[in-house]
Amino acid sequence: MLLKIGELARRTGLTVRALRHYGDIGLLVPSGRSVGGYRLYDRKDIARLYRIQALRRLDLSLAEIQGLLDNAANGLSEVVAQQVTQLDREIKQATALRTHLLALQAQLKASEEPAVDDWLVALESMVAGSKYFSDDELHQMKTQRDGFNDAVAPERAALTATLHGLMASGASPQSQPAQALAQRWIALLLEEAGGDEGLLIKLYTMHWNERALHSMTGIDQAGMTYISHAMAHGRLQLYAAYCSADEMATLRDHYVAQTDAWPPLIAEVRRQLLRGVAPGSADMRTLARQWQALSLAKAGGDIALQSKLQVAFNNEPALRTGSGIDAALAAYVQQAIDSLEAPESIQ
Repeated sequence: MLLKIGELARRTGLTVRALRHYGDIGLLVPSGRSVGGYRLYDRKDIARLYRIQALRRLDLSLAEIQGLLDNAANGLSEVVAQQVTQLDREIKQATALRTHLLALQAQLKASEEPAVDDWLVALESMVAGSKYFSDDELHQMKTQRDGFNDAVAPERAALTATLHGLMASGASPQSQPAQALAQRWIALLLEEAGGDEGLLIKLYTMHWNERALHSMTGIDQAGMTYISHAMAHGRLQLYAAYCSADEMATLRDHYVAQTDAWPPLIAEVRRQLLRGVAPGSADMRTLARQWQALSLAKAGGDIALQSKLQVAFNNEPALRTGSGIDAALAAYVQQAIDSLEAPESIQ
């Protein structure tokens, strides 16, 4: 049986133009020509065309299909496996989007129709989580937050109002009201993270970077800085039992000034740890040097004072709580520091 190109197009649902293109690129070359020069396709050509159509359903390019058909040794097993992986990825993304949309739908049902900006802010804030947390971490936090957010919502609102009031009045982060607010704010964040310092530093990083969250929480980067400085002033007092009066004066001059540099460094070290990067790798050695330099800077360059700060950090749980540094990360950094030529303390 020989079919002209028009008949083959009609029976397969393809266009004549597509069949000609297949011939031009060598994907489906007709086995014969009529006396008048028309393309003629035999059974072998038709069978190849059906294979082409089947592979097209797997979203393969024409070049990939040609390579498969012309090299039977490769087989289709690997291609099918790749397509299954891709479909799994797409299903996962679609499922995540569905979860986001259902959450947004619940918000809509609970209140009046929001403005377009509210829609976008809500959706951006939900999608932002996937940029910073694994699926397991998101599930862990969602489980932790179920019932928790509603219970603390009034307190969060009150804390936000207090924060804005303190900042507007010019109150120092060193003041007692500022320190009390910061301690409670961090405690709520840590509770949201289930007590996990690693999740806490990720929450901090996400809130710092995502402007959509600033709009929803009422806390922008200036507010976060105020809170972190107030926390630093509160922690500063805990070192008094380990330091002389002169050393405390040095700390007051240098300790709080280094506060803003710690979260991004801790977050990057955490990222390397989770990626399984060896502590002696070049990247971690660079981070370890930064860690050493920052640790020394907050002690005003005094190595003896730096050593006392490490002892205090190790002994005082209140210094570690809310810092983003847990035992695993501290050990990881110490291993990186030990790999340097002149190892020093980590905190």
